[in-house]
Amino acid sequence: MITSANNNIRNADLFSIATSGVNASSRLLNTTANNIANVNTEGFVRERTTFESQLTGGVGRSTTERVLNIFAQNQLRRDTTLQSEFENYYNKTSVLDNVFASEANSISASMSRFFASLQTAADDPTSISGRQAVLGEAKSLVGQISTISGFLRGKEEELNIEVNANINRLNSIVRSIADLNGAIRTNQANNRFDEPGALKNQRDNAILELASLVSIETRDSGKNDGVVMVSLKSGESLVLENGSFSVFEVNNDADLNYKSLQLTSNGKPTTLNINESGLGGAIGGLFRYRDEVLETSRRELGQIAISLTEALNTQNRQGMDLDQQLGGDIFSLPEFVGLSYPDNTTFSSVSGRITKGAASEITSADYEVTINTVTGGVPPTLDITVAALNADGTPVTDIDGIAITQNYPAVDAESGTFTSVIGGIELEFASGSGYTAGDQFLLQPTKNTADRIEIVMTRPEDLALALPMRVDASLNNLGDAKLVSTIVSNTFIDNTFGNSGASAFDDAGGIHDPGSSPTGVGGVGAPAQILFTAIDEYQVLDSAGTIITVVSGTTDLSNLLAQAESVGAGPVWPAAFSALDDYPGFDLSLQGVPKAGDSFTITYNTDGLNDNRNGLVLADLQNQDLMQVNNSGSGGLVSFHEAYANVISDIGQKSASANIALQAADALKSQSSDWFQSVSGVSLDEEAANLIRFQQSYAAAARLLSTAQTLFDTILAVAR
Repeated sequence: MITSANNNIRNADLFSIATSGVNASSRLLNTTANNIANVNTEGFVRERTTFESQLTGGVGRSTTERVLNIFAQNQLRRDTTLQSEFENYYNKTSVLDNVFASEANSISASMSRFFASLQTAADDPTSISGRQAVLGEAKSLVGQISTISGFLRGKEEELNIEVNANINRLNSIVRSIADLNGAIRTNQANNRFDEPGALKNQRDNAILELASLVSIETRDSGKNDGVVMVSLKSGESLVLENGSFSVFEVNNDADLNYKSLQLTSNGKPTTLNINESGLGGAIGGLFRYRDEVLETSRRELGQIAISLTEALNTQNRQGMDLDQQLGGDIFSLPEFVGLSYPDNTTFSSVSGRITKGAASEITSADYEVTINTVTGGVPPTLDITVAALNADGTPVTDIDGIAITQNYPAVDAESGTFTSVIGGIELEFASGSGYTAGDQFLLQPTKNTADRIEIVMTRPEDLALALPMRVDASLNNLGDAKLVSTIVSNTFIDNTFGNSGASAFDDAGGIHDPGSSPTGVGGVGAPAQILFTAIDEYQVLDSAGTIITVVSGTTDLSNLLAQAESVGAGPVWPAAFSALDDYPGFDLSLQGVPKAGDSFTITYNTDGLNDNRNGLVLADLQNQDLMQVNNSGSGGLVSFHEAYANVISDIGQKSASANIALQAADALKSQSSDWFQSVSGVSLDEEAANLIRFQQSYAAAARLLSTAQTLFDTILAVAR
């Protein structure tokens, strides 16, 4: 019974068994030959042919498939993404690091030479050659800043070109993956038992190339049709199961040079904004470099340039030049135009400029201006909100994490009227009532201004090295009180006092006397004398000897006029003085012990050609902490040299960190590639061994076939 059962199971003849063996061995040899032939084909995954045995005897159906470890493949893709991101980020950052760290390009060295020339000029304030050297170094400094700024501007243009090229390449790959998915689905449906290895290799190569550009995730469709769906790491789909796909579009908001990305589907009229900060890959590395290094460096350089030149302008305006006139500007600072957002309903514009004297308020932030309401009138008024933004468009926050914004109601909207806002800037809304609620504008005070600063002072005589006021102690003073400092904080001339910034200086080389001061006819003049009536009491008098106010019980002789304004009595400090921003615009401090009857006279510094007090202050600006250290304006102030050193240090630190990260990413990619190749790569030694084994099996099967033929011939001979 057992023998009969076995005969029923294995009822295939010897000829059929031998034939199936020959065919199977031939198939194995073909697979091995294909592996060997493609050993140098990039992205080729070795193939393996397996067989099913037949119950009736012989070799059954064969299946050829790729030898693939999906975990190794996914790890290789992830490490490729990481390595590409850090490679692009490091390569770009290291270029800036080399430029800023080079002594030949050092703005700090140019600043040092400029301030040294100021010190030399202050040593001999009547020397025209010394003054001319200051202007020469000023031109050199501005030129150095302009060169670096122009270099950074060129890097932005290069970056945009590279981004566009990579986006075009990425979109081409996405389309290719979608097309290959369709071809694989069709091929696999027509041939269920043989995997379309060549097509899948092409698709895997395309996906790996895509992973080098952006961070992606893949998953099978789950229908055993060979289709792979691809999406960004953040979840947005690139290639869908139904064959539709999404492509990237380069977009920009208000700033045409600041590229952003969107996804547009070919199957649906849908557009999605992409967060570039988490994009990964080579494209993500470019955007990281742009937002973390390039754009921040441009703005910080612009902040240094504007703060430095405005501080010098402010201090020079507070001095007296060689012609005994009040000083003017050394540099011209460019105005900047607000960029309109695409959704604005009007073609109105907003202009901005740096507020005079606000050097220490300037930050490297951008500012978004939103029109809330428009009210008609003469002039029309606007309710606006100003928000500080980082270089990447995110809100600047204070130490509590709250976005920095400020509302300004009833802002006059007319040409020539500027309104001071946050960040040391002031805005002009020249379009009047032409604005619409909801309109937004982007202002970038420091991004594109560093290379537009110019020297406007052409005469060395215009350098204001002297102070415009002089304090003289009476020869009859009996006390030992001595003048230790004079401060000039405001020299703006407006004898009509229509501008609240008016000072006590007139336009005739003097200070306001009674009748020409803000108190008007019958009032007092600007402070012109300090008269002590006791050791702890003094009077402030004008040039006519009229008492302006009396300060009693003082124990500190610093800033005598400021004390007079705050605590003076009988009569009190004039309200017309206090109504102005900074009147009279000067002050003095004494040291020592005065006696009753001691007096100090305040006059314009006529013929003070050898005075170098303002020159010393100008030269010392490099040692003063006059710059904001962060965008929020909540940090401490630093000097110009410290600010520039911070820029260099920040770029250097990011470059060094990126280099370390790149080396680690290279090692990870190498390991994952080795892992992938150990599974899916072609080993010639293994294939050579297989070739011998399959040749032997082929020869044995052929021998079996020959034996079957001999037996068949013998049986036929016996039958005959």
